[in-house]
Amino acid sequence: MTLILGEFFSLGTNHFLPIDWEDPRRPFQHHNAWQYATIAFFLLSALVDLMSQTWLAQQSMKLEWAATALALAVIVLETVALIENRNALEFRVHTMLMLPSFLLALVLTIKVWAPDQPPFWVLKAWLMLVSGSWLLVVTLMLHAPLSLQPWQADSPVDLAFVTTFFCWLLGLGVVILATVYGLCSLWHHCCSPWKRAPGAEDQACPLGEDSEELGQFRAEAVLQDEVI
Repeated sequence: MTLILGEFFSLGTNHFLPIDWEDPRRPFQHHNAWQYATIAFFLLSALVDLMSQTWLAQQSMKLEWAATALALAVIVLETVALIENRNALEFRVHTMLMLPSFLLALVLTIKVWAPDQPPFWVLKAWLMLVSGSWLLVVTLMLHAPLSLQPWQADSPVDLAFVTTFFCWLLGLGVVILATVYGLCSLWHHCCSPWKRAPGAEDQACPLGEDSEELGQFRAEAVLQDEVI
């Protein structure tokens, strides 16, 4: 923990004061540290998911989506400020991280108002896969390159391959989703224990809306719910 704080806050200073009160000009200080702290605070939106799933009487998916969308929007805004005065390599990799994060925040915001749209479910899964994968790639590029040679910010070739790798990752995400969907569909049609009998078809309920039998079924369902 001390090492992590040392990366964000300068040792030997007041770590938690954003304003230097000893200077008559009252300048802001530790701006990078407070930007990271703001991102970390909004990442606590995961607690909203936990609260929705355990504390509320009924899980609120819209609340979870809204909290995640807000956290992603904050990450995008803070990342814009963090990449100022950075080298070309850091600027490019973080810009490509902001793109799927912004689109994911937009998709989640739309899902709050239009939750029952399967295309948005697929788009959300793809963007989350791309964002998480690219974050791992960025870590490897900047801190632990697989070639054991650091990427050169002043090399046009290295910068070009950053864009190329990102495009490959977009395609890889599509391939992974298509593979998972194909395997699940194959299992559902061939191996699932729940199979429809040959020749069976869906039929409309023969009971009318005002029939006595349907009213009796509803009354029994209400009694069962009260007992539970």
